[in-house]
Amino acid sequence: MLRSVRSLRLATGLILFAYATSHFLNHAFGVFSINAMHSASKFLLMPWQSYVGLFFLYGSFSVHGLLGLYALYRRRQLRLPAAEAWQLALGLAIPFLLIPHAAGLRLGQSLYGMEFGYERILYLFWVDSPDIALPRQMLLLLVVWIHGCIGLSSWLRSKAWYPTALPILATFATLIPTLAILGVISAGLNLREAVQHGSVNAARFSVSSDLESMSHIVNGILILYCGLVAGVFALRATRDWHAKRFRGIRITYPGNRIVAVPAGFSVLEASRWAGIPHESVCGGRGRCSTCRIRVIEGAGSLPAPDLLEDRTLRRVHAPANVRLACQLRPLANVTIQLLVPPRTAATPIAARFDAAVDGGRELEIVAMFVDLRESTALAAGLLPYDAVFLFDRYIQAVTGAIRNRRGYVTSIAGDGVMSVFGLDDTAASSARHAFVAALDVWGELDALNNELTGELRAPIRAGIGIHAGLAVVGWMSVGASQSLQFLGDIGNIAAKLEAQSRPLDCTLVASVAAIKLAVSTDIVPIEVTIPGQSHPISAAVFKTRNELQQVLV
Repeated sequence: MLRSVRSLRLATGLILFAYATSHFLNHAFGVFSINAMHSASKFLLMPWQSYVGLFFLYGSFSVHGLLGLYALYRRRQLRLPAAEAWQLALGLAIPFLLIPHAAGLRLGQSLYGMEFGYERILYLFWVDSPDIALPRQMLLLLVVWIHGCIGLSSWLRSKAWYPTALPILATFATLIPTLAILGVISAGLNLREAVQHGSVNAARFSVSSDLESMSHIVNGILILYCGLVAGVFALRATRDWHAKRFRGIRITYPGNRIVAVPAGFSVLEASRWAGIPHESVCGGRGRCSTCRIRVIEGAGSLPAPDLLEDRTLRRVHAPANVRLACQLRPLANVTIQLLVPPRTAATPIAARFDAAVDGGRELEIVAMFVDLRESTALAAGLLPYDAVFLFDRYIQAVTGAIRNRRGYVTSIAGDGVMSVFGLDDTAASSARHAFVAALDVWGELDALNNELTGELRAPIRAGIGIHAGLAVVGWMSVGASQSLQFLGDIGNIAAKLEAQSRPLDCTLVASVAAIKLAVSTDIVPIEVTIPGQSHPISAAVFKTRNELQQVLV
């Protein structure tokens, strides 16, 4: 139920943002002239004036607004991160700013048969009411756009491609409202100047005093909306009072810190209410797992995860006592442990783990480690520069194959190359890219052996290990330099799988977790004992390129 409500809220929000974008683009044509605005409206605004367009527009506005008030009621406390607080405040302000404009237009058309073209609207703003209507309309443009951009950013933040696309999206997010405001200003000033010089007959824009009743209706709608918002806050206060009086629960944090909250609070809301730092990259929407906690005591009394939480927990292979703090609403006392350390302002700036734009991202990634076999024997008897040439060709072959398959080289230590796949694609696509990259590495080394057959005492051979799982991916900044890194055990296991390729007499050792992401072919696994791991890893071995090619077909 909750998931469908969120999906509906997202869908209606996207429809409204599409309408706002087309509206803003139409305003931008005012830079040229009012006639240009009229001409552009036939393509940008007329579709929204059809019966279908009006149905989706008014329906989305009503549903999105009511769901927003429901979300406000459902929140147990209002101590929010800055972005969420701004989004909430701006969302509540939109109807207050929009009703005088939209309701006035619709009432004027339906009750009095008035036609509101761009000239009449601009006359209202720039000549008739430049001190009230114009500032209110400019403020409405900014409030709608910022509210929509915050919501869009919250939705896209968990997408793998978002950091790459962010500079382009930010450019459009800045350019569109800027051009819209410039268009309104240019067209408005031109109209006002024309009225002052008498080249435009202002009498046809005059408003009859009989339309005072329309103002009363608009004011009534405003009062109704304010009463609705006030009613939501009153219901919240009544619910919270009753919960505190009769149904309080205690959440015990590490360090024996106890927070008493009304039943119905999520653990994340309790953390924010008590001022306890608690990581939540997606803003408490269940789209990431950075807020996850381990329930030490009281797990037996917890409600079962809903579909949204269960899907996320399955993605990260969480055990039964691990839950998402943003979705878990305890019904009895619990003791918890935060599993993802929150970012703090005290984090050093000179060396910190940050993503390219907005904090480290928790992603399902695929790690591949390639290591050269018997490198000492290969270099024996070679002149120093000949050895450098040989190892450089090997490194270029490996890193080139990785980059060609949308992978990132994170470190080169001697003749070992660690890489990661998954920043720009889905987990399944990234896994397949990793295996194809392994096949390419294999082929490049075979080609290099053929090319240098007369130069080498023994053929160049490498071991490859591939593993998939959850890791935090971001940029490690040290001074002015940056390098992409990932934190977690995934790379370590990939390197240890590669180390098993020698005793298993093969070239590639890949975990079943990575193989299942890449292909649907059934693989007969073996159990590989990994030093430092309490349980063996299910993996498959590949001794020839043909074996890997057959799996990838």
